[in-house]
Amino acid sequence: MSKAEESTESAMSRSLLLPLDQVAAVLDALNCGALLLDRSGRVLHANARLCEMFGLTCEELIGDNLHRLYRAENGSRHLDRALESLDQATETEFYILRSDGTKLPVILSGRQLFEAPRLPEHRIITVVDVSRQKHAEDQCRDQYRELSKLSDTCIEQTIELKTYSSALEERVRERTAELHEANIEAVFMLGVASEAKDSDTGAHVRRIQHYSTAIARKLGLSDDQAERIGLSAVLHDVGKIHVPDRILKKPGKLTKEERAIMEAHTVAGEHILSRKKFFDIARRIARSHHENWDGSGYPDGLSSTAIPLSARIVHIADVFDALVSERVYKPAWTVNRAEQHVRNASGRSFDPEVAAAFLGLLSSGELDALVG
Repeated sequence: MSKAEESTESAMSRSLLLPLDQVAAVLDALNCGALLLDRSGRVLHANARLCEMFGLTCEELIGDNLHRLYRAENGSRHLDRALESLDQATETEFYILRSDGTKLPVILSGRQLFEAPRLPEHRIITVVDVSRQKHAEDQCRDQYRELSKLSDTCIEQTIELKTYSSALEERVRERTAELHEANIEAVFMLGVASEAKDSDTGAHVRRIQHYSTAIARKLGLSDDQAERIGLSAVLHDVGKIHVPDRILKKPGKLTKEERAIMEAHTVAGEHILSRKKFFDIARRIARSHHENWDGSGYPDGLSSTAIPLSARIVHIADVFDALVSERVYKPAWTVNRAEQHVRNASGRSFDPEVAAAFLGLLSSGELDALVG
């Protein structure tokens, strides 16, 4: 190499040194694992949190190549694919292969350090330990299985008993009616269990049932359809069994992470309920009762008539009852204020036709017994 080339390379090295030192200082200040990586997979810098995740000292990790750590693992192929797309921003679930051979589940977020010509060969990776969340998910899955078994064994007979023959002897009819009533009560017990952490235990789900039944009838649905929607509405928040008390009872505004856990109760509720046909409506309501008419809701961002009608009905009943009820995070609204909110949200949060039906019920006094 000529002296001119050496001089050029030395100047480039000096120009890179300060930015890399600055980046290393920033990574050391992060409260998650972080490393600086080059295109070959070599670790140029790793903060103390990341070294702790690997179970290595930073001296052992810095300067090493990640390929060596994952040599005997399928993760090596994953690493190759990630390095091939070095220039692209990525976020993926992966794992840390610890020095003792155990695997630590993590979320990896990768970004190119700078656009060319400044350090185009380097990449920052942040690493977030999600082992606790994974453990919680495993526990929830176990709970889902147990609750599904409970649903199957306690309530499976309800739909069959609904169609019992009028030709049966009186004693058989009486026994059938008793069993039917017991299984319907089991639905309410499951619904009340989802509200057990709330001071309004049981009353909320009963009101949601009556609101939803009345709205469905107002929309022209048959008595049987309206009653099934009302009964299914009892289970709309069954997924809240999965949400920790510290979030459900938090008086202040939820953080982004807490909001994500809270919103997951919709999917959790769908998973908890039995796959039996009797629970078809309840599953749709549990998943979609927070979808908005304009598509701004969750968990699927559905809009307009893509949202199941039963969920659109329960959505307005649930919101109205929450507004006029006291909660840990707010006092109760007046009926007039809540009514105006429904009117204003028609066409945005609520199906306009469902909102009109509900407002008609309020103005006619048909819901006075519920709203006091």
